[in-house]
Amino acid sequence: MNNRKNPIIPPKLEAGTSEISMAPLIDVVFLLLIFFMVTTVFPENRGLIIEKPESRQSEPLALKKITFLVSETGKIQFQKRTINLQDIERLVKETLTTTPDTAVLMQVDRRASTEIFIQVLDAAKAGGAKQVGIATTPEKR
Repeated sequence: MNNRKNPIIPPKLEAGTSEISMAPLIDVVFLLLIFFMVTTVFPENRGLIIEKPESRQSEPLALKKITFLVSETGKIQFQKRTINLQDIERLVKETLTTTPDTAVLMQVDRRASTEIFIQVLDAAKAGGAKQVGIATTPEKR
C-alpha cells in the first residue's frame, strides 16, 4: 500500500473576462447632482454688499417701495444698475406719477459718509417722496 495520498485537483472554471459595470456609478452621480441642486441656497445679492446699521426701533415697511442702495464708497444702485443723484429724482418722480403711495427705501452702508446719505435723501425728496425709510438691522440683544 502506498501511504501517499492523491491530491485533489480543483476543476478549472471558465468565467470569461471580468468587467466593471458603469450603470450604478452613473446613477449615483445623477443622484448626487440632484441632491446638490435641490439643497443649494442662492443668496439674494443685489450687486452691492451693504452693512446696514443696527437699530432697536426697526420696523418693516409695509408700503410699496423703491429701493436705493448706497455703498460705503458712495456708489448708488437701483435694480442692480449704477445710477447718479439726478437719476434718483427722476426715478422717484416717475414712480410716484403711476403709484403715488410708494415709499422710498434707502439701504445705506453704515460706513458711508453722512454727506452721500443726505444727498440721496435730498434727491428723493426733490422727486416728491413723502415717505422715506432707512433700512436697518434689528439690534442683537
